[in-house]
Amino acid sequence: MCSKAPYRNDRRGVAIVIALFFSFCMLILFVSMIYQRSSTSGHNKLAIQERQAFFASRAAIQHFLLKAKLFPTELYDAVEFSQGKNPLCNFTEFEGTYKGSSAFEPMSSNPDVYVRVYPQKELDLYKKPKYFYYPLPGKDAFIRLASYHNPDYRFLAPGLAESDPETRYIKPSKPSPELKPDKFLKYYFRDCTNMMIDGSRIQPALEMVIDKKIKKITDWDVATNDGYPYTMNYIVNDVAIQSIKGLRKYGEEAIEIAVEGQIKDFQGKITNQVQKRTEKITRRGAL
Repeated sequence: MCSKAPYRNDRRGVAIVIALFFSFCMLILFVSMIYQRSSTSGHNKLAIQERQAFFASRAAIQHFLLKAKLFPTELYDAVEFSQGKNPLCNFTEFEGTYKGSSAFEPMSSNPDVYVRVYPQKELDLYKKPKYFYYPLPGKDAFIRLASYHNPDYRFLAPGLAESDPETRYIKPSKPSPELKPDKFLKYYFRDCTNMMIDGSRIQPALEMVIDKKIKKITDWDVATNDGYPYTMNYIVNDVAIQSIKGLRKYGEEAIEIAVEGQIKDFQGKITNQVQKRTEKITRRGAL
């Protein structure tokens, strides 16, 4: 019997080692599960905040597009003012050829000025040329003129016309900041925000502020809470002019709308998202 005691002790020692190894593996598995759950929870929370900020910025775009649909002329005029252009002036670019033939020919009295001959001549009651055109350098296109000697009529103020013939009639020099050419455009998209600007509440009815009672993400209930589950803000930051090939019609521009969405959760954490969108606008509404 005494000779078998070492064998029992060996088996007991192996069992302890196996039990410790199994416990260690279970501990590693448990810690791994806890870490993975915490990481997944944090990732999901971050994804939710980013999605909320995304929809906040989308709200700004949709708000702006709705106003642009209701007030297209005001938007077009404001965009033209911001460039220093006269919104009532025709900036259309007319094709230089018609069915393979030249649509314009120079006047005999002034070869720098052209008149239309195809598809038909444009004559007044006295059978004289009704409109006069100027060729755009580097393009097979013409623009209509009211005065060959004074291009300033196309712009808001005298002295804005460039000396470069390529831009003399279509793109003015930048107006002086004292004229505040972008004032109307800024006021146009100030309506498309629910943020405070310069300490003033611009659109109180559109503000979405988190309920003060919310201390954790599960506190909010649509039936019992008066406020919102998070604070949601949006704003139109800028409207820039874009160049689009083939954009040659009167009363038509291309703009890039830059907006920002912002959300603040119950912990005070702020998440922002910026979006940009290019749109065609016309003076009389939809194309």
